Amino acid sequence: MLLWRLQHRKCVAECCRHVRASPAESYARCRFSLLAASAQPADYTSSSDDADERPSCAPTETVQRRGGGLCSARVVQNLQLLKRRPDVALAYFKDTESIGFSHDLSTYAEIIDILSSSGQSRMLFSLFREIISHGSGPEVLPLMDHLKRTRTASDSLVSAANCLVTAYITCYDAQDTIGLFGELCRLGVVPSVWACNVLLKFAADRGGSEIVLSAYDQMKLLRLTLDAHALGIITRSLFQEKKADKAFEVWVEMIESGAKPDISGYSSFLTGLCDCGKIDLAYAILQEIIREGIQVDAMAYNKVMDGLCKKMRLEEAEKLLENKIRLGFTPDIYGYSYLIRSYCKKGNILKVLDHYQAMESHGLQTNCHIVSYLLQCFTKVGMSSHVTEYFQKFRDSGVHLDGVLYNIAMEAYCKLGNMDEAVKLLVEMKTDGLAPDRIHYTCLIKGYCSKGDIPNAQQVFEEMLKANVKPDVVTYNILASGFCRSGFVTEVFDLLDHMQDQGLEPNSLTYGVAIDGFCRRGNLSEAEVLFNIVEERGIDHIEVLYSSMVCGYLNSGWTDHAYVLFLRVANQGKLVDHFSCSKLINDLCRDGNAQGASNVCSTMLEKNAVPDLISYSKLIAAYCQTGDMHNARLWFHDMIQRGLSADVIVYTVLMNGYCKVGRMQEACTLFVQMTSLGIKPDVVAYTVLLDGNLKEDLQKCWQGISKERRSVLLRAKQNQLLSSMKEMEIEPDVPCYTVLIDGQCKADYLEEARGLFDEMLQKGLAPDLHAYTALINGYCSQGEIAKAEDLFQEMVDRGIKPDVLTFSVLNQKS
Repeated sequence: MLLWRLQHRKCVAECCRHVRASPAESYARCRFSLLAASAQPADYTSSSDDADERPSCAPTETVQRRGGGLCSARVVQNLQLLKRRPDVALAYFKDTESIGFSHDLSTYAEIIDILSSSGQSRMLFSLFREIISHGSGPEVLPLMDHLKRTRTASDSLVSAANCLVTAYITCYDAQDTIGLFGELCRLGVVPSVWACNVLLKFAADRGGSEIVLSAYDQMKLLRLTLDAHALGIITRSLFQEKKADKAFEVWVEMIESGAKPDISGYSSFLTGLCDCGKIDLAYAILQEIIREGIQVDAMAYNKVMDGLCKKMRLEEAEKLLENKIRLGFTPDIYGYSYLIRSYCKKGNILKVLDHYQAMESHGLQTNCHIVSYLLQCFTKVGMSSHVTEYFQKFRDSGVHLDGVLYNIAMEAYCKLGNMDEAVKLLVEMKTDGLAPDRIHYTCLIKGYCSKGDIPNAQQVFEEMLKANVKPDVVTYNILASGFCRSGFVTEVFDLLDHMQDQGLEPNSLTYGVAIDGFCRRGNLSEAEVLFNIVEERGIDHIEVLYSSMVCGYLNSGWTDHAYVLFLRVANQGKLVDHFSCSKLINDLCRDGNAQGASNVCSTMLEKNAVPDLISYSKLIAAYCQTGDMHNARLWFHDMIQRGLSADVIVYTVLMNGYCKVGRMQEACTLFVQMTSLGIKPDVVAYTVLLDGNLKEDLQKCWQGISKERRSVLLRAKQNQLLSSMKEMEIEPDVPCYTVLIDGQCKADYLEEARGLFDEMLQKGLAPDLHAYTALINGYCSQGEIAKAEDLFQEMVDRGIKPDVLTFSVLNQKS
């Protein structure tokens, strides 16, 4: 300390020289930095006139009095002298603090003004961060208020506010920073748009969209004008949380407030809408953008096109691609890829090829994804030969072929029965360094099984195991099914054991496939053995097994066994699958067991499974066949109540049932009801009514009515129905002509009957046995035996074999 007393007015450098001490040693004795101590503003040395106004070195009073003799005014004065050396001024500011001087608002305001006006943002940021984090300085809001009142330069004030905001976000969370931001603005210290964007970005990164909206609302209340960058930050934050509607609301607000997005801004907004699934809105905005001549980048077009294609709005996507090219964008592979992919899903191979060729015409190189779409589309529409043709074309052109493409081609060769080429592709894969996986091997196994070539299927399976490719349940199911269809009973059981040895437990589908295969092959006893074993053991989803066994019985013609098993399963509270139920209903109805079919339908409904329209039709027809119109009508009404729409077939079946029991009025009522519902009758429906009217008239006693009168009435009814058919543009077929001929014969109009027969021939319709028999019967009833015999001979010459009825008609009248 003696050094300080001896050298009051000397600078540190002079002290070092006098005592011949190193600067480091002197600095160790002095709490004043060398930078501040040696401060000599450059312009002070330019003139001797103001030598008295400048200090010979840094202010020595501080050193001399260790801060006790300094005042704020003196510190401010010294800082002003160092204004053109902001780094030295900051060092002096910190040194005075380090020796015990307590800075107040005026000194802080001075150093902040020096740093902000000189563009020293980093120093100012560090100063604010120390104030905020250490709490050693004044409160920031009073400080900024003092700064505003004592400084007139608005630019430096804005710079200070910017640095304060950026410093604050390193010490506090987004919500606190937003609060500070609001208080600053209310003081009249408004940060720049840049600082607003920094705050919004910080809120987006740390707090999510709700905090971002809070900051945005604060800025709106303060009537701050934000730019397109701020708009992008806010909307991206909302899009990330799938809040597209709010993002669009903010977008509209800010555009109306003057924000002007650039190409990137528009493109980013459209992309965000698409990512949130708002394709309609994105498409509408893009169309408006195109009309106004605003530019967006190609990726925005592609995003909207992708969304339209995923919604299968392909015509709009195509128009958008045309607009994109018309506006000068270079065609890229993405738009064509989206269209090709979507048309492949629809199976529209012509459109797929059109867009593929258009893509090639623009010089765009295809890739394995587009090739995959194209080959899959050929597969979907059953054009396996085209799959192999195009696969070879792409392979020869040098397109990279991956494992997926090889699998598609192998599957196509398998469907074509060309197993040699399929195997060659597997070998080619290995040669090209591609490792065949489970799907490739399974494809070959399925191909061989489909051809019944079980030995080769087994060989591929063994190669698969040697290649350390583990089969899955699908592989085993396919092989088991092949074994069953080929009668390899022992091999099926061995395969199931092998499957368990490999750590795979056969599931209900595996056993179901095996049982179905046994039944189709006629090995019903083996199917029952396997079924009983698995049922006794128990298995998940055993309904699949029951369904397979029911279908197995039905395929073998054992309808009664299938029905008994169905009832047993139903009593356990379970139900076989819908297909098995429908097949069982069909076969029971075919066998005349309408009550059994009715029980199956009732059980299905109890399990909340509604029979399909065909099952209802079969059941109604079965009851009509037995003349039980009460139950037929009950099931008809049940079908309607379940929401199924009756078609012309169901109505015709029911009408035919009423006609058979002589209830023509109900049949005619159903016909009127059908037409009033907009269901167009077909020729079968009219034939049923014509036949019903004829039989009704024949069954009546006709007491008191002459033969001539009866003929006129019968003919009038037929003509009425024929007129209706003509209005409906329905042409009679052979059964219809047969009914008409029979009616004319019964009414003793043989000439008209023969005319109808000849008309049928002229239309190219071939009369069947029933048509010939009806006309033969008419001739015989009128005693025209010769004509009847001639017609009989004509029928025989046409290769139509007479039946018992035809012979009986001739024998009775001869």
